[in-house]
Amino acid sequence: MSTSEHADQAWARLRPHITRLYLDEARPLKEVVETMRIRHDFDATPRMYKHRLQKWGLDKKYKEKEVIQMLLLKQQRSVAGKQSIFLRRGRKVDWEQVEKYLRRRPDLETKIKSGMLKMSGSNADITCRSPSPVLHISSVLQYTDELLRLLHGYYHSNFHGAANKAHGDQAGDHSVTIRCWRRLNQAHTMIMDNMINPGFQALNKSLDDLGSIVEEQDPTLIFYLCDFVSAFDQRHKALTSELLRHIYNTLFVVFGEGHPLVWLLRRLICLSGKDRNEVIAAVLEAAVDDFKRILISDRLIERLNCHYMVLLDSMGIRGRIAKDSFPEMNLASMDAVSVVYLGRFVERLIFSCEFEEAGRKTDIMLAWLQSPLNQQNPAWADLQLFYYRLKAHGEFSSGDDVAGLAWIHRLQQFVAQYFPNM
Repeated sequence: MSTSEHADQAWARLRPHITRLYLDEARPLKEVVETMRIRHDFDATPRMYKHRLQKWGLDKKYKEKEVIQMLLLKQQRSVAGKQSIFLRRGRKVDWEQVEKYLRRRPDLETKIKSGMLKMSGSNADITCRSPSPVLHISSVLQYTDELLRLLHGYYHSNFHGAANKAHGDQAGDHSVTIRCWRRLNQAHTMIMDNMINPGFQALNKSLDDLGSIVEEQDPTLIFYLCDFVSAFDQRHKALTSELLRHIYNTLFVVFGEGHPLVWLLRRLICLSGKDRNEVIAAVLEAAVDDFKRILISDRLIERLNCHYMVLLDSMGIRGRIAKDSFPEMNLASMDAVSVVYLGRFVERLIFSCEFEEAGRKTDIMLAWLQSPLNQQNPAWADLQLFYYRLKAHGEFSSGDDVAGLAWIHRLQQFVAQYFPNM
């Protein structure tokens, strides 16, 4: 067999992976080349990729003739009162990409409107039709059932039976997960306040912590993954997209391509923000139900319920958390993780302007933090820092800027003492 035939076979074997990365996940060619080199030991130049992609009909760039044909067809059908969707080599055309092309070539639209350009013959690569009149089946409905089935099997195979032993009621050392969330929360606050450089420093540190959490495969892992996926709103679409890809790659390296969590992240990458949130809501609700059935400890179930409530509330998927729906924390039995969830509930109360209830909950946090025994906990400094931030946030939100600044001053002093490199 000739060298060229060997090469053709290698490209054919890897074509599904290249197609998924380049088209389905919309990755830049440079990233596709590097990913294929790392994952499949496939060493080819960008020029070779461009040749193959064009040969397979997978090149993303629109040709001038294609854009003109779509514009003329759209214009003709609009006059007739018809809506249009276009397919290019069988794949739906993202009209935003056509508009992006036109922003670079405004002369084309001007010429078409003035009648200077006419249809020069049909292009077999471009087809046009009316949107289907049948009820739209969203991405959520299309993929969620299979996803939940895979995750159900993952929970039962990994946590059933050994769950109570491995994840019992002992307090344990949860300092990494607590630090991870605190850094993510800090990054969110800074980036939303346009403090970009320190915000990204905190975000990168939280992603390092997430890598450790992934390797431990704690039952709460899927909840922390969803924290990262939903941390930033529609104002930061590009950042959310990069986070999704980073987390996907982390999971891929640890678990391999066929793992349900890898499958979940791959699907989330392809969904719109609205559909992504709906998938997350369905996944977390099913996770809580699954863990109840496999008899994981009551304390862990309580934590998962808390995580589920605060996460969905912050995403705007559910209505406000009712004060009586959040479990009452018993100071005597609280551990560091309980303090985190209590603090996250306080954040939602402040957001809802329920300042009196927020104050009552932060008093419980303070009582826990002041205990000499709890001050030996590896996560104590992170929790104390979280407490100061909550107090400052509450005062500013209620309109007391003087008190808010006083808490900021205390927070800065604490950071200088315990987090000098922050």
